[in-house]
Amino acid sequence: MKEILKRLEIIKSCIAIEDEESLYPQVHRLYSLQIDDKVKDILKLIEDTNFQEVVSLIDQYLSQFSNLVVHEDKEVQGLKIELKVLEKELLILSCKIEEYHNKINDFNARYHKEVGVLIEEILILREEYFEFLYKKEGKKYEYEYFEAKKDFENFHQEVKKFKLDDPFELTKKEKIELKRLYRKASRLCHPDIIEDTKKDKAEEIFKELNTAYQQNNLKKVSDILNNLLNAESFSCDSDALFDRNILKNKIELAREKIKLAKTEIEVIKKDQTFILINKIDNLDEYIFEMKNELKEEKENLVAKMREYSTTI
Repeated sequence: MKEILKRLEIIKSCIAIEDEESLYPQVHRLYSLQIDDKVKDILKLIEDTNFQEVVSLIDQYLSQFSNLVVHEDKEVQGLKIELKVLEKELLILSCKIEEYHNKINDFNARYHKEVGVLIEEILILREEYFEFLYKKEGKKYEYEYFEAKKDFENFHQEVKKFKLDDPFELTKKEKIELKRLYRKASRLCHPDIIEDTKKDKAEEIFKELNTAYQQNNLKKVSDILNNLLNAESFSCDSDALFDRNILKNKIELAREKIKLAKTEIEVIKKDQTFILINKIDNLDEYIFEMKNELKEEKENLVAKMREYSTTI
């Protein structure tokens, strides 16, 4: 009974601070407990987004069990609020990291799709060209030959990766919806903020969510979110914990994770591909110009190959 009362109090707090993401997991958790008709009526009002009477009904219900309601001391309340704020900051940073990775992944996928064949042809020609010079002139062209060979091998490894991770093509509107659904779902299953007893399951779902997001799989992300809202639910540490020492440890851990997330964001911002993406005003024009430059480079290599082949 104490768990039912405590979760009703959490629902009150969520309504007060308009924290919808934390509210609905409490609703699903209550449904899994032995609740009476009055609690069911309260939950039905929440599901119908009829919040006008919810708080007063919860207060009325709690007053019947005043001897069972455990009131938190002010220090615990303060620690829970502090942890809640840190959890939200960590989620924002985590979403930003995944959005940056998604941006890079989208660019690389489009780039390889549009100019990948041309790049492969150029790398083959460069390897053949420097192989010819290496065999003809020896050590003078040894470095260039082996570098050209390595470039071709590295390119093929990249191609394999992008074939495996080839993302769905989305419209601008669908991309915005994908980001919105991902952010909402990540708040409900991010393992860094979920209570320890369910952390492993949350991590499993979170990995699945991130994979779907990186693949631009809008349907999969939507399905995962619906499952989190209607079936699989988790409680955040800031909602589930009431021990001041554990809360203090979780706060320190959250601060460390925030620091690491900020460092990772700075690393991504220095990534050459990320810098390039942010410099490009029009991707279609950039791809068009790249195609022309690569075609010219290919023609020059073919001309050099023909020139040297006549000297054999």
